[in-house]
Amino acid sequence: MGVGHDWAEENADLTWVKGLTKVDTFHIAPDKGMAIYFFKSTEQAKQSLQGLKEFFAGYSEMFECRVNFELGAFNTALSEKLTSQAKG
Repeated sequence: MGVGHDWAEENADLTWVKGLTKVDTFHIAPDKGMAIYFFKSTEQAKQSLQGLKEFFAGYSEMFECRVNFELGAFNTALSEKLTSQAKG
């Protein structure tokens, strides 16, 4: 993992984010990662977005990296259908 990922593993604290239920993180390349944040509701995600942007602005400056945000809604029906097709 990169130094940014190592730092986050040791120091990140998102306990202040209301409605946050889960975070999935992915290591894509030595200098690239991705995280998906799950919320109880789309409204809570929208309300938390500005605070997350401010939090990650500091991270972006510290590690001289770009942080992008996309807001979407979880598609339960499609996710369940595709997951049911996965071979275990």
